[in-house]
Amino acid sequence: MLRYDNILKLALVPSIIFFLISLVSVALTTHYWILTDWIIPRGLKIVTSNFNDRLQQYETDDTIVYFKEASTDATIVSGCLNLTAAIVALIAWSTLRKPDMDSQYNMSTRRFWTLSIIVTTIAGSATALAAVVLHYTERGDDQWGCSSERLMMSGKMNTNQYCTREMAACNYQPGFVPREDRQNTNIACSEAVTVKWLQIVMIVNALIILVMFSLQARLRRKSRQARLNEPLPEEKVAS
Repeated sequence: MLRYDNILKLALVPSIIFFLISLVSVALTTHYWILTDWIIPRGLKIVTSNFNDRLQQYETDDTIVYFKEASTDATIVSGCLNLTAAIVALIAWSTLRKPDMDSQYNMSTRRFWTLSIIVTTIAGSATALAAVVLHYTERGDDQWGCSSERLMMSGKMNTNQYCTREMAACNYQPGFVPREDRQNTNIACSEAVTVKWLQIVMIVNALIILVMFSLQARLRRKSRQARLNEPLPEEKVAS
């Protein structure tokens, strides 16, 4: 027979894993955001295939990479919400294990922590799913997964390239940035891809925690009266 206390004990494992994964997601997102915004150059001078006979050289296209922010914003929000959900789960686990939690006086406390887990895990899962979806729906239709427009700037035509950070770091920038910046683009690409798939892991982990805490609350409620009516063990008298 399932016992609520056994399920509650087991809930510690996914709660700790959830905390660590969410923390890693926030850290990696912050790091590749800094790399793509501040370290890797976004203004690129690209040599085109058009040869200028007068200058006897190939024409260059001064290109600026602009980032589509929605997927990164959703990833940051997802990481923060799931980190909050993990912290709530750890606090709830510690609180609900206290010996006096079965009393009528602590009913509101039990409900508060159970509802807090339900709300935070659902919110975290929803934002993680949104982050994954945006990583794909924001892709452009060109060969790099970006979209572009040609504009007249300083008397010549130039290109604005619009990419998600993942598409820019993985597909577009590696072919055009200076050699010394290519390692940073590889790091940013790896981190962006890792964080994208961590969203799936966080969704699964959040749902496991949601089910475990909800199940222990249900079993606890159904067996509470029987447990309170159990006679206390008799003390053995030393002979």
